[in-house]
Amino acid sequence: MTPNSGRRCGSCGEELAPGASFCRACGSRYQEPACEACQAPIVAGTAFCRSCGAPVAAAAAGAPPTPAASAPAQPRSKRTPLLIAAAILLLGAGAGAAIVLTGGSDSPTTRAEASAEAAAVSRQGGIEAREEDEAAEAEAQSEEVEPEEEGFPPVSRPEMEGEIESLLLAYHDNVVERDFRSAWMLLSARKRQQDLAEYGYGEWKQAQASLSDYLAPSGLAAQIDSLEGDGVARVMVSGMGWSAPDSPCSEWSGLTWVRYEGGEWSYDPGYSTTSDRRRVWKPRSGELLGAGC
Repeated sequence: MTPNSGRRCGSCGEELAPGASFCRACGSRYQEPACEACQAPIVAGTAFCRSCGAPVAAAAAGAPPTPAASAPAQPRSKRTPLLIAAAILLLGAGAGAAIVLTGGSDSPTTRAEASAEAAAVSRQGGIEAREEDEAAEAEAQSEEVEPEEEGFPPVSRPEMEGEIESLLLAYHDNVVERDFRSAWMLLSARKRQQDLAEYGYGEWKQAQASLSDYLAPSGLAAQIDSLEGDGVARVMVSGMGWSAPDSPCSEWSGLTWVRYEGGEWSYDPGYSTTSDRRRVWKPRSGELLGAGC
């Protein structure tokens, strides 16, 4: 059992533990009672000051203070916790906004501004990508061939050039591999008839064999120079290597012709194939495929 110290708190009247400097009930600091008349220390439990004989007040003598009449308790509103919670949320939101607006970033752009900027960039990127797609589609449509003359496939010029390039590459690969029968079958019908009538298959084959050791067709590229009509396209060929000794050139290139017949492209070379072509291109034979080599 805790011994009685005979001392009480001057604030709440709670009995103090022996040697305690603070009230364990209300936390007030304990001060030794003093006589109001002479300020001499008052012995606990005495009614008169031993120094001057003056009467000692009840609180100074250690008597518990008379409790003050307390006001009747007001009923607590049920809305009070909700209001407190709302206030806390508002304060938290305000603090969060302040953190965002005054964050420690070295950049003057806030997080909110950065987020808006990122969204704007994303929208702009989507718009630009859509515009690029639309432009590409419009360009492809503008390149679609609608020739005034019949005889050409209804595809875009790049598609035609791809098909023509595949034909010419296959023909020259066959020549390099000495598969002359396959190369022969890639010629247009009228070119085969002309060669048979003028030289015969054997002489044509010998002429092609003279190219076999020096051609390097792998880099071949074909670009349409003109659509001449009747399914005939004049094309510029480049990119084929040529390695014949003492040759003045290293590339087998120049103009040649192809013809769209029977639903596919065939090789239609030479300025002598038709009289109209001979008239225009015989004086310009140096511009034709391989002529400079």
